[in-house]
Amino acid sequence: MKLVLAHPPLDDPTIPYHSTAYLAGHLVKCGFEAVSIRDTNVELVNWCLEKDVTESFYAEAERRLQHFEGKDGLGFVEQEEYFGLWSNQTIGFDELARSVKRMRDPEAFLDFEDYKESVSVLLRYFGFLGSLSYPCEIAHFRQSTRGRYSPYHLRDLFDADLGARICQVFGRFLDERLAADREIGETDCLGISIVYDHQLFHALHMARWFKSRWPEKKVLLGGTAISQLYKYLKDPLQMKRFFTLCDGIVVGEGETAICQIADAGGEIPPGSKVQNLITYDAGRDRLYLPQHIHYEDVPALGRPLFRYPWDLYLSPARGINYSPTRGCYWNKCTFCDYGLNTAKPTSPWRERRIDQVVDDLRHASEESQAKYVYFAVDVMSPAYLDRLSDAIHDACLDLHWCAELRMERVFSTERCEKMAQSGCVCVSFGMESGNQRILDLIDKGTKVAYMGETMKNFSDAGIAVQLMSFSDFPTETQAEKAESHQFVKDHEAYWSAGGMGTFLLTGTAIVAKEPARFGIRLIETREMDIVRAITYEMIDQDAEDNRKAMLTEDRDASFESDGGVFPVVFNRPWAGGTDTLHTMIYYRTYGKRFFRENPVVNPASRGPESDDELLACRLFLPGLVRESPFDIRQIVGNRQRFADYLEELSHVPQEPTLKVYDEWCSLIAPVPKGAGKLGAWIRVEQKCVPLDRLVYRLLSLGMARNCSLSELLGGLQEELRVRLLGYLRELSEHGLIELKPPRLQGNAALGWIPSAGLANSSASLERGVTM
Repeated sequence: MKLVLAHPPLDDPTIPYHSTAYLAGHLVKCGFEAVSIRDTNVELVNWCLEKDVTESFYAEAERRLQHFEGKDGLGFVEQEEYFGLWSNQTIGFDELARSVKRMRDPEAFLDFEDYKESVSVLLRYFGFLGSLSYPCEIAHFRQSTRGRYSPYHLRDLFDADLGARICQVFGRFLDERLAADREIGETDCLGISIVYDHQLFHALHMARWFKSRWPEKKVLLGGTAISQLYKYLKDPLQMKRFFTLCDGIVVGEGETAICQIADAGGEIPPGSKVQNLITYDAGRDRLYLPQHIHYEDVPALGRPLFRYPWDLYLSPARGINYSPTRGCYWNKCTFCDYGLNTAKPTSPWRERRIDQVVDDLRHASEESQAKYVYFAVDVMSPAYLDRLSDAIHDACLDLHWCAELRMERVFSTERCEKMAQSGCVCVSFGMESGNQRILDLIDKGTKVAYMGETMKNFSDAGIAVQLMSFSDFPTETQAEKAESHQFVKDHEAYWSAGGMGTFLLTGTAIVAKEPARFGIRLIETREMDIVRAITYEMIDQDAEDNRKAMLTEDRDASFESDGGVFPVVFNRPWAGGTDTLHTMIYYRTYGKRFFRENPVVNPASRGPESDDELLACRLFLPGLVRESPFDIRQIVGNRQRFADYLEELSHVPQEPTLKVYDEWCSLIAPVPKGAGKLGAWIRVEQKCVPLDRLVYRLLSLGMARNCSLSELLGGLQEELRVRLLGYLRELSEHGLIELKPPRLQGNAALGWIPSAGLANSSASLERGVTM
């Protein structure tokens, strides 16, 4: 039996996820050699960066734009798709290729100004691909719904037409690249490991595509996202809907299950006794669910095999995710809700022997040439970490690593120094709160009184400290929330980066099981089949804004927010994001304070004061300048109306599904086409302002020539020049353009988009600018 284990899009393209490495490793240990690992996520990313592919995507975008601009008016659905396409302009292939090359070049990667520019180019390009996949969008290599459909409603999740639209780019990759792939075509069984919710639609689309081409072959689904879906599904019997796309579903840990399936030659009869396996008898309409969830004996597992296409990852150095332990040794936090354990917040604590870990890491380093390791665990106990640090140091593994830890008092100066000597470059702490009452309500088991000392010990050892916290835990007061902010400020000498999110209540957390104990009342959300996030209200509050829920597709993304107390950095998977490979490389090279001293967004600098200084400035556009036959302000206004509607839904509460979206769209009047001529617009984030033709041409010319305002306006009459300078200053004050004095001109604005259709010279500028 030939088996392919696939990691689906969309996900981090800088480092491979390790679930398939563990499955393949245990298969090989058990004697099954015909197993291959395919990271279809990074394969897709690289395919999208090929010259002919990029050109075909831009040609498709232009065709769609012309189609929309040929209409007399646009309904709201058309407005949304048009606006997404209109908001992106072509990135030249050379610029795109240069950005990819910088990501892989050890020296260019470490030039942070170049790095930021490369990130900007990649984000803009893949954001553009998202606009081709309406009604989804793509940001930081995550597919997001923007409230237009829901992965937590089965009607949307299994809508094949919706899946084809939002996975359009991936669909082309499957048809044009994987369909002719010999390894894929010859496999007997495709196993798709789905780790994150934002991979669900791509994973199901891949399963549907594979089954349509090779209906006789087996498809297995597994991974954390599928396990969580099974856990939160209101009616577990609805798991049978997956069996139009697959032959079996593994929930929970899957090493034993995949070996048992391989041992049976890939045959998966309904009612099979394979551990953690769901099967379905279509003839009898009978679903077979696991009688209990099996947790692996971690020391008995095979060594993970990191057989990935290393040259495809967007990083100058190789890194791996590795799990020496599973579960949580504390396992008491009242908000935690992970894994399929029903009696405790997460899976039971298990350890791999230290000698096995050293052997695993040595083989992984030799096999992949990886020098960075993220210990992808819930948490590691101080005692285990102490022994592991000694072993890594004694084995001279020459690795740099990072891990998530509890803020335990036992992390003394000596222990922290030992970790640093073994290669630790950064650690992440789930601080949660800086208020002791809230920590006790969480049952965190930590004390505010010694958290600062623990942070200091790590910082003094040269290890970067990343803090993760959240606000709005049930019954938290404004004063208690302020204490968390103050704690962060009071200890800013010891942390390197962090995020402060908003509390999210999930389906089977202790808070959800015992709501009255936490002063809340649970509220059922309409149109939600998979109850991952729970809406609730405070029992003792009467305020209108009392209900708490996050009805967006990226429910956990709020924890990447700076919360107004941390420096602004890139989100995952980029440098500055918590626990990323790029972040580890930067800490290793420049030290723990790098992102404190080099935030992505620099503090506001003093702008030009005198007219002479203003004339010496150069123009930079942080957004977009472009023409359109439609009133872009009206389109933006309708988009804001939809955002307001989503806010209303969150208070009902009701999950925003595709049906709800379509019904709302039908109530919005079309935006008519302008009478005979194109309008010019400047857009920066949510700001969108019409431009006079003269100003539009001036901005376009300024960006094309990269010259000073003095050179740009030199051929104009004095009166017009004065008026234009005043107008440009006003645009600058509203954040629509940037005017960089000579002292700052080495730092271009992040993410400006050059405009097409430029005038030939300033002498050709028309008179009569409106201001």
